[in-house]
Amino acid sequence: MTSDPMNDEPPESEASSSGTGPNAAVRQLESILQNLTTFATPVVREIAARAAELAAKAGEMAGPAAHKAAEVTEEVGERLAVKGHEVASGLRGERTEESGTGPHGPSAPEPEHPASEEGPPPAP
Repeated sequence: MTSDPMNDEPPESEASSSGTGPNAAVRQLESILQNLTTFATPVVREIAARAAELAAKAGEMAGPAAHKAAEVTEEVGERLAVKGHEVASGLRGERTEESGTGPHGPSAPEPEHPASEEGPPPAP
């Protein structure tokens, strides 16, 4: 007799020779697992193929988004660099003014004003 894949029971020859002990249960489980793998293999392959298609589509869609993000990052980076240079130049300018020398030599002393007109002196 041929074994029916949908049949959960082992073939008669196996059942009669092994009896109803634990070995019969193990053989029956082995048979069920074999049937499951036989039927599940095509389904698993189809699921894997669909997952690969989805990954490919996501990769195709991610390309333009990554390019756009790179362009925006480049623009922001350029603006940040310009601002950083401006801040650094401003800080260097303040430092040279405080030391009394500017880019064109020593600076002229500022006229002195009474403290009552200006308010508190600037913080260093």
